[in-house]
Amino acid sequence: MSRNLIVVDLETTGLGPQCAPIEVAAINVDTGETLEFVPYVDLSKVSIEPQSFAINRYFERGVYDVMLNPDETDDMWQALGAMLRDNTFAGSNPTFDSSIVLREVGGPPPWHHRLADLAAYAAPALGRDPSGLPGLADVLAALKVENRCPHSALGDAEATAKAFVKLRDFYADVTL
Repeated sequence: MSRNLIVVDLETTGLGPQCAPIEVAAINVDTGETLEFVPYVDLSKVSIEPQSFAINRYFERGVYDVMLNPDETDDMWQALGAMLRDNTFAGSNPTFDSSIVLREVGGPPPWHHRLADLAAYAAPALGRDPSGLPGLADVLAALKVENRCPHSALGDAEATAKAFVKLRDFYADVTL
């Protein structure tokens, strides 16, 4: 069975397990299908780390203006679950994003049990040791991939997807 690589990126109210997703993007690297949404969240009822909002520029970019209502949000989480079903969940630190997505879609993970982490995938090509994995900005700089909107869900997802494609091409030419 062939699986597609689905890059998912979330912007959240913080970095801990209690954080809430405030912006979601997913890109099927193999088909080009894109899913993007701003889930409903009552900011008065969730843990907020102000630094997260400063970094992702949630208010400056007007992201809240396109926030979905609760029913639309549920529909979009289900659409994301369907997109991920039997495919490979990928991203820059996908363990963080996948735990939040799983909390929102419920049930067992619909995606394949192995996650594709860009840092681990890029490390050999960049000459990095597995104990010194690069961050997204380092990988993008090394691969000369531009992030058109850093710290936005779609900007980070697009750049991550481009990096995966560039690395796939690189590894296709490498034989042991």
